[in-house]
Parts: sequence; structure tokens; C-alpha cells
Amino acid sequence: MVNTRILTIALLYILMLGSGYVLSRMGCPYGILLLTIHKLMSLGALVYLGVALNRERVAGAVGAAMAGVSFLGTIATGGVLSIDKPAPAIVRTLHRVTPYLTIVASAATLWLVE
Repeated sequence: MVNTRILTIALLYILMLGSGYVLSRMGCPYGILLLTIHKLMSLGALVYLGVALNRERVAGAVGAAMAGVSFLGTIATGGVLSIDKPAPAIVRTLHRVTPYLTIVASAATLWLVE
């Protein structure tokens, strides 16, 4: 049987990456509606993952910490990219990498608790 928590997280990540891809193709200034949806999905995924892991009293605390740190890094770099001033190239690069680190760390953590 398929775990609904994993499907929910996977769906949120797909929507986050998809909306992020659309935002990256739109260029600055970003559309406020799509940017808000993208940010709220990211925050929602972080909260949902945290609640799911808290309920499990997870033994994979290191994985959860790595997922949390990479999630916060993604949110922080996205925040810098969403302001009107041009962001340094390193911020753009980090924002392209940290979502994938978040996915890997989250998947590994969910696998550990299942």
C-alpha cells in the first residue's frame, strides 16, 4: 500500500519545483501570485514534513536535520532572489542546488522512518 505522507510530500515537491521552474523562466520582476504560491507551497511542505517526522519520533534525526537545513537554505536563497535587486551568482547557484538536496534528504529521512 502506498503511504499517503510520501505521496503528499512528493506532490508538494513536484509543485514547488514546477512553479520554481516557471518563475525562473519569467525573469524579474516575478509575478506576485505565482511567487506567493511558490513560497506557500515551500513553507507548507516544510511544515508537513516536520509534523510527519515529529509524529514518528524519528530515529533518523540526522536526516531530518539535514532536510530542515537544506529547506531553510532553499527558502533563504529564494528570498534573496525574490527582491528587486540582482542577486549574486552564488545565490542563484545555491537556489538551483538546495532544492535537490532537500528532496534527497527528505526522501532518505522518510525511508528511514517507514
